[in-house]
Amino acid sequence: MNETTNSHWRENMMVITVLAASFLFLFNQFLLITAFPTIMDEFSINATQVQWLTTSFLLMATMLIPTMGYLMSRFSARALTMTALACFVIGTVLSAIAPSFVLLVSARVVQAIGAGMMLPLVQTILLHVYPAEKRGYAMGLMALVINVAPAIGPPISGYIVDWLGWRSLFWLVLPLALAIFVLAAVFMQNVTEQKSVKFDLLSLFLTVVGFSGVIFGLSNISIAGFSSAIVLVPLSAGFFAIAMFIWRQLCLDSPMLELRLFKHSWFVHGVILSFVISILLLSTETLLPLFIQDVQGRSAFSSGMILLPGTVLLALTSFASGKLFDSFGGRALGLSGYGILVLVFTIFMFMGDQTGIPLLVVCFCAFMVGIGFTMTPATAIAMNALKQAELAHGTAIANTIRQFGAALGLTVLTTLVSVNANRNDIDYVEGTLAGLKLAFGVMAILALVAWVLVYTAKEKNTQQREELGDKQ
Repeated sequence: MNETTNSHWRENMMVITVLAASFLFLFNQFLLITAFPTIMDEFSINATQVQWLTTSFLLMATMLIPTMGYLMSRFSARALTMTALACFVIGTVLSAIAPSFVLLVSARVVQAIGAGMMLPLVQTILLHVYPAEKRGYAMGLMALVINVAPAIGPPISGYIVDWLGWRSLFWLVLPLALAIFVLAAVFMQNVTEQKSVKFDLLSLFLTVVGFSGVIFGLSNISIAGFSSAIVLVPLSAGFFAIAMFIWRQLCLDSPMLELRLFKHSWFVHGVILSFVISILLLSTETLLPLFIQDVQGRSAFSSGMILLPGTVLLALTSFASGKLFDSFGGRALGLSGYGILVLVFTIFMFMGDQTGIPLLVVCFCAFMVGIGFTMTPATAIAMNALKQAELAHGTAIANTIRQFGAALGLTVLTTLVSVNANRNDIDYVEGTLAGLKLAFGVMAILALVAWVLVYTAKEKNTQQREELGDKQ
């Protein structure tokens, strides 16, 4: 094997390793969703509380992702990948043995430290390995691999929860994590340039206070009401800290997160669309199992199997949309995708306890096709607006906003469900159904807003593709 062939082979193995790591993190995230009702029963908690297993994961990742611009400049891709996987292994073991809900959430936070490092890192590696004209393909490849996770996660989770209990989910993940750790030790290389940069501790503090304050305040609405101090104080502190973080980044010569990238209008366009998509995807994949199990009374395994065909379609359409984006741009994909999402959420608003499984499967498949048409182009649009040297900060910004959007949207929408489920004038099932319909209505509005954004920006993709060669 000559030197060029050997280098190409090692590069391919590195790509496989980081994609496998991304798959594992997301597989772990979606593995728990169908187990939520079981965990709620075991620990005597409500829907707002149990979603902290997802929200805490997203929140920790969101708080860490802004540091990745600094970390990728300061440390090698190999060192960051190994650290991320080590945190994930430790968090998985702690999750499996957690004796209480609080400790389970804490263990998920340890896992999320690895996710917060890995998700922007794999995107940066792919963008450096593949040339600019193949970024749609690169993002489609990433989407294809990481979307297999939600395809096999729910049915596996449902089967295991029904027969072996939810703790076995973590023992399933552990050997996979160890195997990928070994691959990373053998094949990981550094593809980014390191330089001496100063870490801004105050910026990190502001991100922690800001993101956690907003999410914590919103999550308390269903418990204490909107006017309570436990809601208003953390919300106010959180929004103030986020505003101060933004101001500080714009003032620093070497910011932790280069927010000046928002001067690129195409980048803003792609990031906003990614923000909306992250809300719609995670919220639907969390709320639909709740509908199937708590409203319709079906098993965790049944809810997983209902979701399976749609998540397979998501993996396929995400990859296909990347290839189509490279050839034709993103407008037609965006208009089709968001139009499908508006239609599906409208149908979801009229579902009831007698809604049949075939309709649920068809609607969820259509939902995932819509997400597949919109997810990959949104990411490619954002990244194509940037120069090569801006990619590390660009991926950190995009992933921060995407993760925060998912956590924010999930918290708000599950709060809507919990508030209605706890009403005194109706029973739990009727209240849960009312809350779910309201949540799906909000998501229909978000999808419609995104459709309008794509429609009014009809010249963006063509002009961006013409300018791309001058940017690189």
